[in-house]
Amino acid sequence: MAVTHLAAMAASIVLSMVQNTPEPELSDPLPPPGEVRVHDFRMEIDGRTYAWSVMIPPGAEAGGPGLLFLHGRGESGDDGKRNLTVGLPPAVRRNPDRWPMVLIVPQKPVQNSEWEDHAAAVLAILDEAAEKGFYDPQRLAITGLSQGGHGTIWFAANHSDRFRAAAPVCGYVDRRFDEQNIRIAGPGATPDAPGVLDAAERLSAMPVWLFHGARDDVVPPSESRSLHTALSAVEGASVRYTEYPRANHNSWDAAYAEPDLPAWLVRHTR
Repeated sequence: MAVTHLAAMAASIVLSMVQNTPEPELSDPLPPPGEVRVHDFRMEIDGRTYAWSVMIPPGAEAGGPGLLFLHGRGESGDDGKRNLTVGLPPAVRRNPDRWPMVLIVPQKPVQNSEWEDHAAAVLAILDEAAEKGFYDPQRLAITGLSQGGHGTIWFAANHSDRFRAAAPVCGYVDRRFDEQNIRIAGPGATPDAPGVLDAAERLSAMPVWLFHGARDDVVPPSESRSLHTALSAVEGASVRYTEYPRANHNSWDAAYAEPDLPAWLVRHTR
């Protein structure tokens, strides 16, 4: 991929198992229309407890398509609640009929860490949810916001065999916290940055839809713009980018209200 070509385009615009709560009976009747069934679990991995939830909207099919949602920094913890308060989970509760997918929602216990530092737990949670029959592991997509947007990019790029589509919201490519949870001051993404080029090559294995707010002063929109430019230059890649001109960091409310997003995710998990 030639750097000059990218520049021109830019100018033009992670096991020790398990301590789970009792397994739910998937044969239980579905909730009334408009309600979302939520199952809460806890799992111990490498001496650390992870809370995670499975959300089943009325139209979702047990053993059908699944959607991994990764929350942002502010929803970290081990209460099993904050991870359901921002972004996709409330969007699904507001309009459950739009989301005919089973949501797997882990909670990252440490704020100042990246999702890849918890990869063993996330992958174990996905395996456990599949073993319980919640979703078909061959029909899994991934999305997330902010730190979870970065996590979406990382997991999709590094575990492309697991995911069929990725929708990062206000994400970033290179990590912002090191392995000691110390913030890294980076230069920001450009289309020809090594991390961006590497992510683009890996992400070209699946359809990607990026979202960002043009006024984002937490995660610069250049992160998504650069990844979009680099992905667009990879032959065979399928990428979309939606930028909201008036949105600051909260571009997730608009992204998860996009009329075409649920159908796009379902279509690519067939």
